[in-house]
Amino acid sequence: MGAMPVLPELPIRAALPELLRAVEATGTAVLAAPPGTGKTTLAPLALAGLLGDASEGDSAPRRVLVAEPRRLATRAAANRM
Repeated sequence: MGAMPVLPELPIRAALPELLRAVEATGTAVLAAPPGTGKTTLAPLALAGLLGDASEGDSAPRRVLVAEPRRLATRAAANRM
């Protein structure tokens, strides 16, 4: 397997710690942000525990399912991740 690609510094990174805290505290969260901020690319990776700089604990990686309404967007996001 090749090296992990470097993910861009997208605006959503600043909100990831708060998102993780909300999900840990309540089990759910609503994330609303403009297109291109990293909701689809970075938020799932952070929730899965795969972004070391965004997570606060040392928990094992988790499974996250992402529902994307458009097939093209789904493929593009999967390629970026």
